[in-house]
Amino acid sequence: MGNAAPLLALALAALLVLPGLAQRSTRPWLIAFIATLAMCLGLQALPGLWPGERVIGERWNWSGQGLMLAGALWIAAMLSRRAGLSWRTMGFTWHQQPGSMRAALAVAAAALSLHLLAMSASRFRLLGVSLETWLYQATLPGLVEEVLFRGVLLALLDRAFAVRRVVLGASIGWGGVVVTVVFVALHGLDVAALFGVLPAALLYLWLRARTGSLVLPVVVHNLWNLSVYAAHL
Repeated sequence: MGNAAPLLALALAALLVLPGLAQRSTRPWLIAFIATLAMCLGLQALPGLWPGERVIGERWNWSGQGLMLAGALWIAAMLSRRAGLSWRTMGFTWHQQPGSMRAALAVAAAALSLHLLAMSASRFRLLGVSLETWLYQATLPGLVEEVLFRGVLLALLDRAFAVRRVVLGASIGWGGVVVTVVFVALHGLDVAALFGVLPAALLYLWLRARTGSLVLPVVVHNLWNLSVYAAHL
């Protein structure tokens, strides 16, 4: 994630929700969305301002991700207590929507298999992957990013933009589009991001909307990241 990526993502987020700010009923949700995104991105970048490149870990920003997760959960708690958003509404539930798991697992398995095959076709190979990288990719990216993007931020936008379309049994609206654009922008708006990140982001969004839970998006997100390294060994 480049230094300019967070600023670009914030600018895109503000631009995409700007029309909704004119409506009094949606304004609080959209302001909360922008404020939450800005705060969490700031928390993620905070360790880089301290002496040394990282507080925890040699290569990956464990501490920054941990701060982002803490910030997202704190916002979720505030929304639950003061804004009437339940934890389950934000995806924090083990319960899956009835009849959703078979289709969701089939789509996830197919997407992961195709992704692994596509990555394996590349001639690029890694000389070695550190244990830290395996541990990081197996845990934090999916957990932190799904809690923030497909959890808290999506719940806020779904209150502001109620119009949705059903895509393969999943109800998805403008909020899902905004979250996806911002997520991709944070990974870089280039060819690699469009082909590598956009399909994954759409998959995570569909899984979240189809199952009503963050469980499968978190698991699939981490498996997607791990498959990139596994395919290039």
